[in-house]
Amino acid sequence: MHDYRKEVQQLLDVMGDSEQELTLGAKAIQLILQMAAKGNLAQGIEEKQASVTPEVKEDEEEGPQARPEVESDLKSKLVTKDEKEPRPLVQKVEPMVDRPTDVSKEKAKIDRTSQTLQALLSEKGDSQALDNWVQKDPKIFERLFDMVMVYKVSTRRIGFKAYNKNNKELRFRETIRNQFNPKNGDAILVSNAHTESPRITKLIRRPAESYYPNTVTFDRGVVEVNADNELIVKRNVSGKKLRVDGELFEYKLPAQAYNIHDGSIVRLRWYANSHGERQNEDISLAWVYPERQEKVTTPAPKKEKGPKPQYQPTIEFDLEGRTVGIVVGRELYRDKYEAIIEAHNGKMLMVDAFYHRRDPENYFSRRLSEADYVVMVQNQNKHNTSYALAKIKDQFQGFAVAKNLTGIQVEQAIYRAVKGLPAFVAG
Repeated sequence: MHDYRKEVQQLLDVMGDSEQELTLGAKAIQLILQMAAKGNLAQGIEEKQASVTPEVKEDEEEGPQARPEVESDLKSKLVTKDEKEPRPLVQKVEPMVDRPTDVSKEKAKIDRTSQTLQALLSEKGDSQALDNWVQKDPKIFERLFDMVMVYKVSTRRIGFKAYNKNNKELRFRETIRNQFNPKNGDAILVSNAHTESPRITKLIRRPAESYYPNTVTFDRGVVEVNADNELIVKRNVSGKKLRVDGELFEYKLPAQAYNIHDGSIVRLRWYANSHGERQNEDISLAWVYPERQEKVTTPAPKKEKGPKPQYQPTIEFDLEGRTVGIVVGRELYRDKYEAIIEAHNGKMLMVDAFYHRRDPENYFSRRLSEADYVVMVQNQNKHNTSYALAKIKDQFQGFAVAKNLTGIQVEQAIYRAVKGLPAFVAG
């Protein structure tokens, strides 16, 4: 029903107390009530104006000539009051239509991202594509941990731990760390996490600029015997001295260390954040490299070889008897590269770059352990080889890259490695 109180109140405000005005006002109120009952305000106003005028004419016949002025005054007051009062606007109601909002669009984008990540993390997923995506968009890396089977690595002095979004903890030994070489904060995809033998199926490197290492590793340390007949480590196979927090340090191996002797090769590790002066106990013996087993075989009769190829150096430098490791696919051009190195008074160690088994970093670190300098031939190697050598290059006195197999490219790369020049020269 129409709310008629407003119209009635307006009428009462302008109505006088004369008999004629009271009569007209009563009739007007009746009309307003009728309009409210019908719910048709516009029709009611027209009926009100039509019905008031005849009544006034009847009064004119019976009353004095001054009555039309009273009627006119009352009508003008009503009209003026009605004009001043704003009429309610009727809003056009739009039909309800489901339109995409910013929130729904963002949710759809998140859902698509999750589906893509799950596909890339599957057994047949493209690991290289996932790595590239993570490196380009660091936010994607954090999204990985929304999945319960993805764990974040926390490296320790020996081995490492990993936690998922439910804070479930997994522990892995140093042998697994050797196999995958995870860094602090990396992501690993784990299967059989509920068993005693969880298995890592994928390693996803976190964006390079966001690494925060919490341990320091001194690799391939050489065990020696000091004057007190104690086993100690104070340098590595390359002659680099052991420093802890920038200070020279002599690590004494614990008495219970098993199967370690003078000449053993070991790995030491400690936490990066120091708490006062370092003690021997702050450093852990993380790994002991296995001894090389010399194979006893009956030497085959040597084949007669022709004269070795001679090489005329194009750059003057002296290797002073040091060893140069050449990493090239299928060990191509062995004699040619050996002649180049011998022409500069050095020795050659050649390693096949097409190694395709697990843990190439450990493989090349072991095979090149006796090399002073290392040169990799760029167009005769695999991506995993380049990646592994980039991570272990600091264990050599020098490292460089030859663009192709030509002798002059290899010779120039050896020169850069010896002189400490940039490893790669474009052009």
